[in-house]
Amino acid sequence: MVVSWHLRENIILLQGYYKFLYLWKYLEGKMKKFDLSKNVVDMKIETWKQSHFLIKGKVVAKMLSDIHQNPDKKNIFWYLMEISAFKWMFSVMRELLDTNIKFRNFVQMKLKDQYFPFEQIIKLTRNVLSHTTTANINLKTDDFIKQKDYLKNQKDPVVKFQFIYSKYFPEWKWSQDYGLNILLDFRKFKDGQPFFEIISIHQLYLLSELCFNISEIFRLTNKIK
Repeated sequence: MVVSWHLRENIILLQGYYKFLYLWKYLEGKMKKFDLSKNVVDMKIETWKQSHFLIKGKVVAKMLSDIHQNPDKKNIFWYLMEISAFKWMFSVMRELLDTNIKFRNFVQMKLKDQYFPFEQIIKLTRNVLSHTTTANINLKTDDFIKQKDYLKNQKDPVVKFQFIYSKYFPEWKWSQDYGLNILLDFRKFKDGQPFFEIISIHQLYLLSELCFNISEIFRLTNKIK
């Protein structure tokens, strides 16, 4: 089966968001270690053939200085970068699973018995991160109530995702114990509950890595450039 243009673009987009997260977290580390504020100047960004938007150096310098002087302080800038990257990766993954049979069949084949919990986790994280309007990520009833009712009626309201790479990916050549373990008990979800009590930042990183790895194996298998 030929890979459609839409599928190819979504794979590239998902991988782009993951690389975006990688790059900016790396740069954050550099900004904390080195004071990059000293040589900042105004910069014109070309927005059209004869138009520019001015990036004011003093604004950038202030942010760089604050990050460097407070390396242990959680700053809203990098926090939002993380959340944006996670949100879009999981949104694209859900779009692919919901709308592309070829990709969904591939993921089902790779994850086997763990496909269903993976799909449910992607749905929840996408809903919560897409609908949040504050820096504090809290559950809203609308984010999970339909999924909760579905699981109660069709399956089990307790979703267990227990994934070890070496068990499901023959391509995996690294640690034989590396993977992730996420437990979601929809019976206990409450409106206003902090989302990171349910899925930690660390688990979100591991989940985003898994999404990238799935897409990368699919890309290589189907020779998508």
